[in-house]
Amino acid sequence: MPDTSGNILIVEDDPDVRDMLSTLLTLEGFHAVGAEDGLEGLHLLRAVRHRSADIPCLVLLDLKMPRLSGHEFRRAQLGDPIVADVPVVVMSGAVDLEQRAQAIGAVATVPKPIDVDSLMDVVRKYCVVRQSQQPTDGR
Repeated sequence: MPDTSGNILIVEDDPDVRDMLSTLLTLEGFHAVGAEDGLEGLHLLRAVRHRSADIPCLVLLDLKMPRLSGHEFRRAQLGDPIVADVPVVVMSGAVDLEQRAQAIGAVATVPKPIDVDSLMDVVRKYCVVRQSQQPTDGR
């Protein structure tokens, strides 16, 4: 079984969705941290990234949030070289989700309502593969 010990930041203003995602990811072997809006998410991302360059492996980002929207979060993230390279997956119920995600440089999308299998496919792609390739590549 692959190593699924990646750290994932969930930036979502709906506490029910945030808790559900956190519980799901924890049950799948990941360490999930939740933020209630883009401002808190940006603060957490910067704080965690300063401690270890390898974490988090992924940000799950809602677009429509108070204080700092997903678009504003992403703009600030890309402007900070310490956190700019952390991949972002956009979660939204927007009809034009793919275009919005592409406009902010997201690596993938997860439409709302969230399909758990699709979400886990994306998470494993960006966290498990990265985790399993680190230790003994030999190059």
